[in-house]
Amino acid sequence: MKRQVIVVGAGPGGSTAAHFLAKAGVDVLLLEKEKFPRDKICGDGQVPNCHPLFKAMGIYDEIRQNASILHGTSIASCNQDLFSFTNPDDDTFATPRRIIDDIIRRSALAAGADYQENFEVTELITRRGSVVGVRGLYRGKPMQLQSEVVVVADGAHSRLSHQLGFYGEDPEWIFYGGRGYFDNVREMTDTIEFFYPHPMFFPAGYIWVFPLGGQRANVGIFITELALKKSGMRLEDFIPWWRDNTTLGKLRMGEARLQGEFKGWRLPTWGMAKENYTGGAIVVGDAGNMIEPTFGGGLPHAMVAGMTGAQVLAAALKEGDVSAAKLKAYRDKVDELLGGGYALLTLLRRRLFTEPKDLDDFLAAVRQDSSLLGFSGSQAMIKYLNKYKDAGIATTGSAYSK
Repeated sequence: MKRQVIVVGAGPGGSTAAHFLAKAGVDVLLLEKEKFPRDKICGDGQVPNCHPLFKAMGIYDEIRQNASILHGTSIASCNQDLFSFTNPDDDTFATPRRIIDDIIRRSALAAGADYQENFEVTELITRRGSVVGVRGLYRGKPMQLQSEVVVVADGAHSRLSHQLGFYGEDPEWIFYGGRGYFDNVREMTDTIEFFYPHPMFFPAGYIWVFPLGGQRANVGIFITELALKKSGMRLEDFIPWWRDNTTLGKLRMGEARLQGEFKGWRLPTWGMAKENYTGGAIVVGDAGNMIEPTFGGGLPHAMVAGMTGAQVLAAALKEGDVSAAKLKAYRDKVDELLGGGYALLTLLRRRLFTEPKDLDDFLAAVRQDSSLLGFSGSQAMIKYLNKYKDAGIATTGSAYSK
């Protein structure tokens, strides 16, 4: 049986695409190689920009019930200067991805998408330069399925994106994340914490602490492939190093205990982005290098792209035209919605998170200049650069929308 749309990968991007395709009345099959619920290496944060999509998909209340509610960001520089940007009205959720990804996936099924686990897609089927289906292994046995369109959402190691020539491998824009769940993490508040404790982390690398209630936290490392190689360390070495060599690290982790395994993952960012469409296929989320390159946010980008892709594909299928020329509308719309945020965060990376002194100067200015207070961390950064560095950054919009 030929399907209208096959979505490869039931992470947030793929599941969001499947949700909105099914709601539009499109015949959609969601394929996933693993069995849900499954883990995903991440800081587990869902910024407020995600919340309108959660509400549109009918899953906001369930996610909130499973979340630790946080109200701001704390940032620490190499000189151990920790400053908190708090906002009681700015609810950021911290929900383990094992939970939230399954909630998003189930929303696709509730909307009417068909779903199959244990199906590992290994190859796109192409005919005359257009994608017309997938080949893979279903419970270890070869199988192929035909479709009018494929949504490629198979994650950071995407072999399908590689097949299409969209896979990025620049070590300055590939990050690696390592994460563990710890108990007895001391003196946390209700803020997300970013620590930049040594020059080896730059550009834009950090240690994170996401509180999950009580003294439990998601603690991890975010670092470029290039910086990781230069450090001579393994991902799992950084948290003990931070604990043993810095005041703030000892304060947080001096009595902490790892629960379970410390796990790592590849995080491809927007700086390597190429095309995200071709005849008969679009690429969504990590498979399309949609992670932003400064703080590593990827979930809202994947979901926005999934929703946008569903809208474009539903219209294209209705017109009977899924050519590359028609699907270019997907790239254009993604650029419109996310391009401004990517550009802004890339500028922040270049101006504040490439050299340790720049971050030190920013935090020193915040402590001395009250006009920079009362804002989120990113808003304060923009105001600082405009005021002290004559950056001319537009103050409208957000990190995830133009």
